[in-house]
Amino acid sequence: MPLPKLVTPEFTVVIPSTKETIKIRPFLVKEEKVLYMALEGQDAKEIENAILNVLEECIKTPGINIRKLPSYDVEYLFLQLRGKSVGEKISMRMTHQNSDECKHATDVSFDVNEITVEFNEAHTNKVNIGGGFGIKFKDPSLSDLVNGTINMNDEYEMVTSVISNCVETIYDENNVYDDFTIGEVKEFLNSMTQEQFNKMREFFDTLPRLRKEIAWTCSGCGKEDSVVVEGLQNFFT
Repeated sequence: MPLPKLVTPEFTVVIPSTKETIKIRPFLVKEEKVLYMALEGQDAKEIENAILNVLEECIKTPGINIRKLPSYDVEYLFLQLRGKSVGEKISMRMTHQNSDECKHATDVSFDVNEITVEFNEAHTNKVNIGGGFGIKFKDPSLSDLVNGTINMNDEYEMVTSVISNCVETIYDENNVYDDFTIGEVKEFLNSMTQEQFNKMREFFDTLPRLRKEIAWTCSGCGKEDSVVVEGLQNFFT
């Protein structure tokens, strides 16, 4: 007699940027193994591929292109998936940020559902850089961020690469330029003044982000403390 087939439950989750409700299933043992191996290897590209591949397998709603979603959507969905798969409690060891404080580490746990994507009302995808020019950006995908930081020689090169990956159009008073290569965008960025380059910072500084304020009472000295944790990787350190 053949073994019975297990029925995997499904859950609903809301994509933060679009507010669309989708169905997901927990990741399976074989998929957890893939994630674990990628995390152990600490290779950014392998981790990105593992996260995206597992999400593609576990999202049951058709028509969701996970690779085109902004990075904060992917981070949020993966965190929700992790909660449905291995438990909704996340444990972290917290220490005082002030070096003059007690050095004791306190175990703190909280519910994954308390972690949200925080949206900044000042965030806009159009940036006027002056001189009659503007740039329209897209919020970076996970691949934009990873591909923009690996194999780069210095911080300026990494920043330029990430910015270039996010440029959708460049426009002036008369034309919209949307047919260009990444190399041409980098050349355009390198021709800017420092003042023009800095005007693009606000777009990236105001991007939506995974965020939670964690408050705890130190089990060593009894003092209350708190810290703001942002970004998927910081919830698994």
